[in-house]
Amino acid sequence: MTILTFANSKGGVGKSTLCALVASELAPASANIHLIDADVRQYSCFQWVNRCRQAGTLPESITASKAATQQELVEAISKTGEGITLIDVQGSMNELLTAAIVASDLTIVPAKGNVMEMFETIKLFEWARNLKRAPLRLVLNRVEGIDLNTKAFQDAIELIRAHKLPTLPTFVRARKIYEQFYLNSGTLEKISEDPSKAEQVKKGRANIVQLLNDITEAIKTDELPADQSRRLSR
Repeated sequence: MTILTFANSKGGVGKSTLCALVASELAPASANIHLIDADVRQYSCFQWVNRCRQAGTLPESITASKAATQQELVEAISKTGEGITLIDVQGSMNELLTAAIVASDLTIVPAKGNVMEMFETIKLFEWARNLKRAPLRLVLNRVEGIDLNTKAFQDAIELIRAHKLPTLPTFVRARKIYEQFYLNSGTLEKISEDPSKAEQVKKGRANIVQLLNDITEAIKTDELPADQSRRLSR
């Protein structure tokens, strides 16, 4: 079993959407993708699964459950069995986050590329360094094309370098197609049934697949068993 956690202390960074996107791209290659929604403020991923199920778009391999406490999370993980488990958790530095990080092969920390968000992200990484096992990776999320040339974005990059935050090389772009997906589409591929959106879907899927490749390499770098890292391959 491979376990990935998605965590950030701030709302609005696209954490739950990214978790759902990763699940949907992994679904065709895995018989079992289980989402554990431990973000007790919103349970956004759990609600996404329910919306897709009602719309008839949810991939058969995706299931979901909730966890509001450390014990519930441990129990939910123990019931998932083989496959890939994705945990969506609020980044509050508490026992629930600790349990998610320690149980995971990798924790993804999505953040926008600005100074204010980066300072909050730095706090999370510094806190996690006190844990016995905490493989975290920052991913810059919802990046607009124009952002790359702004001073705000460059200042954020300098903070990442100064604090030596381990960061995945792929930026996840801000895309309208991701917003449409998160309503109840189930997969990006479903949206491509509209020919006018086929090119947008192609680019959007390529972005997520590239991120998955980064995740696989990060797991290998942390010297985890090879069979685990292969399960993320597409």
